Order: sequence, then structure tokens, then C-alpha cells
Amino acid sequence: MEPEHGAPPASPPAPGQSENKTNSSEEESKLNELHPYVQTLNLNDLESCVNLENATFPPNEACSREKFIYRLTTCSQLCLGLFTSATPSDPHPPLRRLSSSSFSHPADSTDPSRHQVLLAHIIATKTDGTTVTDEDMTLPPKWQSEPHATPHLGHKEYGRTICLHSLAVLPEYQDRGLGKTLVLAWIQRMQSAGVADRIALITYDRLVPFYEKLGFEHLGKSKAKYAGGDWNDMVLEFENLPCQIK
Repeated sequence: MEPEHGAPPASPPAPGQSENKTNSSEEESKLNELHPYVQTLNLNDLESCVNLENATFPPNEACSREKFIYRLTTCSQLCLGLFTSATPSDPHPPLRRLSSSSFSHPADSTDPSRHQVLLAHIIATKTDGTTVTDEDMTLPPKWQSEPHATPHLGHKEYGRTICLHSLAVLPEYQDRGLGKTLVLAWIQRMQSAGVADRIALITYDRLVPFYEKLGFEHLGKSKAKYAGGDWNDMVLEFENLPCQIK
């Protein structure tokens, strides 16, 4: 069971090179300003997730509301959010705006004006393959009425590969280390839970180095044609995790 308001995120790994120390300290300082915490997502977070996803990705790449409902219903235990809390008087306009939104939830029972704000999220499913395919990203058309009608589509409960479909960070708070912090916390949780052997994802060329630094291996171009294709396959095998991430 998680703490009432979520657990503090895992600390980023200590930098191995001296030239990285300044950047790491700056990221940590910006991160600490927000007092973030991680918490498993569920259907109560639907509107916050939709808002964040639409603010982060172009329409042809963003996860649809229907897919969010499906994934937060069938495998919410694989999905993680990075939250902070704020009030309508917060000095940061984005936090002030989001804490006052109709979909924000109270964060503190002793202060009714303080509400949760979703800063970043990870949305995931599982597959029985070793990389992410178009079928893994497809919403089963009758998942509610006939959940076993299309077993090759969407989430495979007994698969041993976790598919990371979305890593989204609120645009106003990007370049603060939030994405890295969330991914590291999520990797640790997934490995500790023992629910899979690996994590797979598809990503843009420009983000390949980001994921490589977190332990993912670049397998080359993906066969997935989602949103026009030209993606890269990346996989992290839990048994090969670098010591600093473990």
C-alpha cells in the first residue's frame, strides 16, 4: 500500500563523470522546488492524463481518451504519475491554473484549497513479444463487452514485456529532470514487482540518447507504423540493468 499522498520519487543515479555534476545539481534544485511525489494512476486521474497528453504530443501521436480509459481500467498498476500540489495562490501560473481546474483532486485534508497537479505520467501495457508493435498500441474494439474477442490487440496480461506507450511531461516543466526521475522510479517499481522481464518502447531519433542513458538498448528502426512510423525500437532487460539504476 502506498503512502496517503504517494511516495517520493527515486533519486536519479549519481553522475559518473565530473562534468555532469553541475547539470545534475541544477536539475535536482529545480526538482526540489516542486516537491514531487510518485503515485500509481487510476481512472480518477483520467482527465489529468488527457490534459497532460494533449499538451505534450501532437494530435496524431497523443493517446486518445478511449485508450486512457482502457489502459487505466485493465492495467493501471503499470501506470505511474509524478505529482505536486498547489493552491489558487501559487506563484507559478501553470500550477495555479491546474490546481483550480475542474479535474484536480484535493491533496491535503487539512487545506481544502490545495489540489494535486499531474506533472508527468507513464502509461503502459504488457505484450507477449519483445518489442512494441502496432497491435500492442491498438484499442481492442469490444474490450468491455467481449474482452477475449481480439487477444492479439492491446494489453496481454500474461506477457513478460512492458510496453511504455507514453512518457509525458508538462511542457512548462520540461528540462528539469522530471522525465528522468519518473522513468527511474517506474523502472525500479516494475522490476521489484516482478511482473515482466523487460521494458520496450518506440521513440523519436532525438530521444534515443536519453533512453540509452537510462539503460535501454537501441535495436534500430521499428516496424511500427503508428502515426506515420519512423520510430526506433528500444528495450531494457531487467537482468542487464546498470548497477547505478538498480
